[in-house]
Amino acid sequence: MNIIPLPALSDNYIWIIEKEKRIVVVDPSEADLLLQVMETKGYGLEAVLLTHKHPDHIGGVKDLIAAHPAPVYGPEETGVATEIVKGGEHIEALGETFDVIATAGHTEGHVAYKMKDHLFIGDTLFLSSCGRVFSGDYEAMFESLAALKAMDDEVKVYSAHEYSLSNLEQSVNYLKNDATKNELERVRRLREEGAVTLPTTIGKEKQVNPFLVIDDFDEFVRYRKERDRS
Repeated sequence: MNIIPLPALSDNYIWIIEKEKRIVVVDPSEADLLLQVMETKGYGLEAVLLTHKHPDHIGGVKDLIAAHPAPVYGPEETGVATEIVKGGEHIEALGETFDVIATAGHTEGHVAYKMKDHLFIGDTLFLSSCGRVFSGDYEAMFESLAALKAMDDEVKVYSAHEYSLSNLEQSVNYLKNDATKNELERVRRLREEGAVTLPTTIGKEKQVNPFLVIDDFDEFVRYRKERDRS
């Protein structure tokens, strides 16, 4: 089993889960690059997993499926999913089980997919931040993050954007702890090399992510709005 980040657009990642030349693709934001990789590597498409409706997560679906027909799992809000999921479902692909988890907040129907200790989280959680609450439902986002925080520390988190450096540059001023300072240094080195900073882990996020440290709802809302303005 290989999990491969494919950089797309300006700062997106398309996650490719590969096993014996068969792949599951998470949030294909664009198709051309992905189709090129599939042709070069000889990959066959088994399924597409969508976390939410935003164009930079679903933009490549139609062209991808036109070239490689396969089931598309995602919330109804995406408008392109052929198999609607809301949370609680179990998807079988590549001989593995992907558990669908409702993670509303960034959008109303946002979901994540957990396969063993691998969590494909879309825009709910980033290294050292969380997604903006475009739904307006801060309580839903707060509850989604609480559920993530309760997961095992070893769970690997595959976010859909490379926001790590800018997030940590802000978080270090809020948390003021050694873990965040050290993570900022690590990420700076990686980005100077053009390297991918993900996945992160739940355990790490509980040290370097203010939104998993904050327990008070009012403070969560205040700080999320502050980050929105920065």
